[in-house]
Amino acid sequence: GEEISTQGNLTYNPATGANYRFQDIARRATPQFGTVNYEYLAQTSNYYGADFTLTKRYSDNWQLTASYTAAWFKDRRPKRAEWVVGNEGYIIQRPVGFTLARDLGDEYTYAATHQRGRATLNGIWDIGKGLQLSGIYFYAAGEARQATSGRDNRNEGSQSEQRLRRDGTIIDRNAFQSDPIHRVDMRLQQRIPLGGSVTVDGMFEVFNLLNHDNFGSYQTNESNGNFGNPEPNGNIAYLPRVLQLGFRVSF
Repeated sequence: GEEISTQGNLTYNPATGANYRFQDIARRATPQFGTVNYEYLAQTSNYYGADFTLTKRYSDNWQLTASYTAAWFKDRRPKRAEWVVGNEGYIIQRPVGFTLARDLGDEYTYAATHQRGRATLNGIWDIGKGLQLSGIYFYAAGEARQATSGRDNRNEGSQSEQRLRRDGTIIDRNAFQSDPIHRVDMRLQQRIPLGGSVTVDGMFEVFNLLNHDNFGSYQTNESNGNFGNPEPNGNIAYLPRVLQLGFRVSF
């Protein structure tokens, strides 16, 4: 289970399957308090994956490794409960007792960060006379993410998933899909002996050789005019083509 934070001062309307407005003070579980957050271990998830690897060991001056992971990752937030003052004056939890709207918990879908497939291909070629070429290709399928309305249209006061739109429709859970990632990184390395055990390695490296557009962050707030578009991310994994020169001395 995962630690879930929930608004503990809400009560729910059996006629609508939604919470009463947090601003309706008389219907709060504890009217004398404002927002009351509770945390408990209740979220469930399931991960299924299969890994495949093919390796050509180093011989004839080259080696190659290819791997692929196919995965299915699903989860659900727990059913909501009501928190009430019991007979002895303590706050206790009780089941709601009727079906709530689907954005209020217990909906089993692909989880945020679900990614159907990842693949890598890397190899080394010893060309000869100290010259070596190596590289890696990396592919990652798009990730599932949660879009939001950007507004607490449920009037929950806090901890709202903000999946309810103003027109009454509900945003599907973790249905926003990011773009896949493709990266090719290469290194050309030349070793120069300087006598004895001293050598100098000159390295020329290219990251994102094909200059593919890779993005790690997106605007997922539907109220934002930039909704659905990528946002800046400084991680090198998402940068455009980068060239690098380096030297290494061994002795």
